[in-house]
Amino acid sequence: MKNRTLKSLSPVLVSGLTLSLLLTACGSNTNSSSPSPASSAPASPASSAAASPATAELKPYEITWYLPQAVFPDAKLVQDAMSKITKEKINATLNIQLVDWGTYDQKMQAIAASGEKADLIFTSNWTNDYLQNVNKGAFLDITDLLPKYGPDILKQVPPSAWDAAKVKGKLYGIINTQVLARTPGVLINKTYLDKYGFKADQFKTLADLTPFFEKVKQGEPDKYPFSLKGDTDVMGNYGSAIGLEYFSQKNPGVVRIDDASSKVVNLYETPEFTAFLKQMRDWYSKGIIRKDAATIKDTNSDELAGKYVSSTFTVINPDSAANQAQRFGGGDSANVAAVEFSKPYMSTGSIIATMTAISRTSKDPARAMMFYNLMYSDPELFNLMSFGIEGKHYTKVSDGLIKKVDNAGYWMDSGWEYGNMFNSFRTSPTQPKWYPAGPDKNAAAIPSKILGFSFDPSNVKSELAQTASVVDEFYAGLITGIADPDTTLPQMNAKLKKAGLDAIIAEMQKQIDAWKASK
Repeated sequence: MKNRTLKSLSPVLVSGLTLSLLLTACGSNTNSSSPSPASSAPASPASSAAASPATAELKPYEITWYLPQAVFPDAKLVQDAMSKITKEKINATLNIQLVDWGTYDQKMQAIAASGEKADLIFTSNWTNDYLQNVNKGAFLDITDLLPKYGPDILKQVPPSAWDAAKVKGKLYGIINTQVLARTPGVLINKTYLDKYGFKADQFKTLADLTPFFEKVKQGEPDKYPFSLKGDTDVMGNYGSAIGLEYFSQKNPGVVRIDDASSKVVNLYETPEFTAFLKQMRDWYSKGIIRKDAATIKDTNSDELAGKYVSSTFTVINPDSAANQAQRFGGGDSANVAAVEFSKPYMSTGSIIATMTAISRTSKDPARAMMFYNLMYSDPELFNLMSFGIEGKHYTKVSDGLIKKVDNAGYWMDSGWEYGNMFNSFRTSPTQPKWYPAGPDKNAAAIPSKILGFSFDPSNVKSELAQTASVVDEFYAGLITGIADPDTTLPQMNAKLKKAGLDAIIAEMQKQIDAWKASK
C-alpha cells in the first residue's frame, strides 16, 4: 500500500486450506506465456519443494527486478548475499534495480515501450499503474503460473484478496503480503498527550482532536499541531472513516461503503466530505494547520526535527508507531500513540496498492515466479532484502528483534513493497510480532461490497483529464482549509459538471452494475 510516510508497511494466514481450494481461489485460465523449456517443473505441486525442480535441471538465469526505492551504497553486497541463496535453490542470480521514487513511473514506461528485458516489476494503483499496464499488455497473465510455481504465495495471501487483482477474470499481479486492509488514523507524539492530559483512545473523530490541538497551539508556539499539505491523498488514507470508497484522487466518483446498491456519487457533493472540509477549515482558522500547507512540497525535514505533534492522515498498522517514531524528533516508538478512526477496511484499492508483476519481456517467467515464491517462504531471503547483512547493517537484540548499525550502508525496511512482510524482523521492542498481529488485522477487516471491481477509464479518458484539471485547481486549498467550502465547492462542482462529471459517473455506474450482474 502506498503510504509515503510509512517506511514499511510465520504461521500461515489460511493454514487450513488445501491446495485445491487455493487453486480454485486463483482461477484456472490459460496462461498466455509458457515457461521456457529450461524451466520445466512438475505441475500441481503440493509444496514449494515440489514447485522448484532440482537446481541441476535448471539453466543459470539472472532475474531482473525493478522497484521504487532509495539507492544504498551496499546494495550490491546485499544483492550478492541474496543471490547465493537463490543460486542454490533455483540456479538464479539477482539483478535488483532500485529506481528513485520520483522517476519510477517514467523509467517503467520506457522499459515497457522499448521491450527491454525485465522479470519482476513493482506495480500499484499509485505508481506504474497496474490496470494501465495490463491493458497495454506490459504484464504477463500469471493465472496458471502462480499456482504452479508460487504455492507459498497462495498460502500467505487471503483467498478473497485475489479477486481484487483480477482483470476480466485473469491475474496479472502478485499481491505482496502485508496488512491488506486500511485502518484510517493519525499518529501523535505521546509526550504532548501526557503534558496536556489527553489519551489516544478518547479520540474517535477528527472533532475530538480539536481541544487537544488547541492546547498544543497555545502552549507550543514552535510546533505544528497537525501535519497536512496540499497534495495529501486524503481519501486514500481516511475515506473509509467517513464511509466513502473512492477509486483515485482525481476521479470525483465514489460509493458509500454501507450502500448495498453501490450507487456512484460525486465526492464533492457528499455531506460526509463537505463536513470533513469544514473541519479542516476550522483547524486552519485556528492555526492548527500551517498557513503554507497548500503550497509546501516537503514536510520531511520538519517532521524529523520533531516540529509536528501529529502526523497527517495515515494507515495504522501494527508497526506504524515503531516505523514512524523518527518523524516525531526521536526514535522511541513508546512515545508515539496511534489513533484509529474506524475498523480496517479491505477494498480493491487497498489490495492492488502494492503488487509485483512479471513483465511480458521476461525470458523465464517460471523462474521469476520461483524466486518470488521464495520471498514468501524464506525469512532469511526476505530479511536480507529488508535489512541487509547481520553484523554489518544490523545486530540481533533477541529472537526476531534487530537494531540498525549506525551509518549502515543498507537499510531498506520497506517490506510492504515485496514478498511476505509477516516474515520481517522487528526493529523496536514495542512493535508487536507480525504473527498474529498482521493476520489478525486482515481477519478483522470489513470487505468492500465491490471487492474485485476495478474501474476501466477507457471510455471517459477525456472527461477524466478535464475533471482532473478542475480537481487540481481546487483540491489543495480545500483539503488544507485555506478555501471556504461554502463558497468554493459550488464553484468547483459547476466546473466539474462542465468538464464531464456526469459522463464519468454514468460510466462508473454502468461498469459496477455489469460487474455485480456477472457475479
